[in-house]
Amino acid sequence: MSNKIEEVLKDVEELRTLLASATRKRIQDIISQELWKMEIEVTQLQEAALLKPSDPKPKPAGNTTYTVNIRNYSWDQSDKFMKIYISLKNIHGLGKDAVTTTFGKRSVQVMVQELDGKNYHLNITKLAGDIKPDASYHKVKTDMLVVFLSKSEQQKWVGVTQEDVRASEARKPKVNNDDPSAGMMDLMKQMYEEGDDKMKQMLNKTWYESQQKTLRGENTVPDMDNYDV
Repeated sequence: MSNKIEEVLKDVEELRTLLASATRKRIQDIISQELWKMEIEVTQLQEAALLKPSDPKPKPAGNTTYTVNIRNYSWDQSDKFMKIYISLKNIHGLGKDAVTTTFGKRSVQVMVQELDGKNYHLNITKLAGDIKPDASYHKVKTDMLVVFLSKSEQQKWVGVTQEDVRASEARKPKVNNDDPSAGMMDLMKQMYEEGDDKMKQMLNKTWYESQQKTLRGENTVPDMDNYDV
């Protein structure tokens, strides 16, 4: 390993230590961004070193370790914890020091080193809610890593990240407060598009009855009292 790679790796380890001790959100974000840049730099330096013909002897393919960013995971939650499940075959065979987790008030970073010739990295800088870093931890199970995020408040999260929260908000029915009738029509349209056959049949009946009221000069806002919306 070249001296430059060793120096950058030392910088990466020091940044991880700083991230673990940082308490302010802005500082955590700055450190996480710099850490991400340096990890990319390490990967690029490692790739460049492999391409450089400095060693006349061919290296065994099994000695090459590279980093894989973890993008797929499942999750579950209780009132106290948000739990992230990461499937990694043979992770239970690693040593204790091979798996590390770093927690911030609104962030989590997971590093799994040298698992079948690969390093695995998960870095979430904007969680859906605040957590208690000192009470958060991880457990290694058979072919799986479970990360326990201790919630600062006992409330349900709609997802793991802030992006999950934004996506959930975007899926909520949009009601026009300036025109209740138009807002109700928009709501019925969304329910019709997303509902099953029974829901569509009920909405068709409601729409027909609304049209009949319109012809008689009665209230044109559909009666939604019989539907759980």
